[in-house]
Amino acid sequence: MNYILCGELYPILRKHLNKILKERLGEPDNFNVVKIDFEESPVEEIVYEASSLPLGYDKKAVVVDNASFLTKEVDPKVENQILELLEKSTNDIDLIFILRNDQVNKQGEIFNFVKENGQILEFLSISKDEWPVYIRRYFKNKNVEITSEAVMELSNRVNGDLTLFINEAEKLCLYKNSITLADVNLMVAKPLEDDAFQISNALFKGDNGAAISIYRDLKLVDPKLEGSLIPMLASQFRFISQVCYLDSKGFDQAEIARELNASPYRVKISLRNTRNISRKQIANLLDKLYNLDLQIKSGQIDRSYGLELFLINFPN
Repeated sequence: MNYILCGELYPILRKHLNKILKERLGEPDNFNVVKIDFEESPVEEIVYEASSLPLGYDKKAVVVDNASFLTKEVDPKVENQILELLEKSTNDIDLIFILRNDQVNKQGEIFNFVKENGQILEFLSISKDEWPVYIRRYFKNKNVEITSEAVMELSNRVNGDLTLFINEAEKLCLYKNSITLADVNLMVAKPLEDDAFQISNALFKGDNGAAISIYRDLKLVDPKLEGSLIPMLASQFRFISQVCYLDSKGFDQAEIARELNASPYRVKISLRNTRNISRKQIANLLDKLYNLDLQIKSGQIDRSYGLELFLINFPN
């Protein structure tokens, strides 16, 4: 049997791969499953492994990861070798091609051969509107109840990251069999963008102390996130500058949200913040952040000390 597994949702793809291996081989192990990374190995290695069974086994699977020969930019020589291999394949050896994106060439000869003589499984990205449905279905399959508020908050916090969602969902399933908004707030960390938004919001309201408190809490939750805070703050400041500019051009709140592809709530808060600061002042703040970043990277100042100093001295 021959398979093509393709798409950006690799965690789900991997789960289906393991299911196929178990169904086809019974007990997959390092002897009856050969894994080849096409980015690191020549096509001849695939041909060799797909031509002979291992000693003591009746079946074998050859899993080819990063199978770029499934895209439009395929070497004709490689394509011919794979096609010849597929045409000669038997039920004793399974060929499983994996492409970790959605760039598969559906008009290609390899794709169409497997479509007619094997199985194609596509794992496409989950759209923003589909995430709540996917989350509910996931917890239902785990026999765990989850409230609508918890679904929406979890969707916001994983922000389209499937691997992060699976990790957090498994943690929630182990925690309780009935998940509420409070459970999500307790167990799932907010994305860094939310923390940067809360910090900048506190600064523009003149509450430097609250901004420092949020920053210190962030360091306690995950110190590694601290390194991403400067670019995230810069992004928040640039967004406010864009909102300020569009507002000066007569755009209303809904029009600004559409123009910047942002949530109306974020635009509303940013509009409120623009009353306390000018675009020129925001440009000066961005320059200070840029210089602070240079000082940190060159070892002239400690990251934590420099960031706290920036937050303390933020102009009110």
